[in-house]
Amino acid sequence: MTKTWRIVAVAVCLSLPAAGMADDENPDEAAAHVRHALMELMGWNITPLGEMSGGQQPFDADLAATRGQRLVALGGMIGDAFERDTSGTGVKTEALDAVWQNPDDFATKAQAMIDAATAYTAATGDGEPAAKVAFAKLGKACKSCHEEYKSE
Repeated sequence: MTKTWRIVAVAVCLSLPAAGMADDENPDEAAAHVRHALMELMGWNITPLGEMSGGQQPFDADLAATRGQRLVALGGMIGDAFERDTSGTGVKTEALDAVWQNPDDFATKAQAMIDAATAYTAATGDGEPAAKVAFAKLGKACKSCHEEYKSE
């Protein structure tokens, strides 16, 4: 399976909960579920990058590039995944109401993550030292958004 088709498969899987929603299902719950699934996939992809950057596992340029590409693709889904405003609905979510109160800033931070993941992916071809520097920037981009828009 090519990388492009894998990305498409992930996108389809992320859209299934909302698409398959029964009439009696809460659309706010479905939106929160999609957001959670997206963030879980992002976490699953970034974890080995952090382990490589921190020396817990050897640097693997191919794996790092693949995971970086996935983060770019997944990052592109953030806007769609957070489109439905679930603030004030009582739905259990880690997303703070600030996501929908400050949509332009949230979108800017999401784009910064995509840009950092793109730069990380490119840096993997330049070797481990370059990837470590780029990973630090990617981590800062993620943290910037989580600090303002995610409950801990």
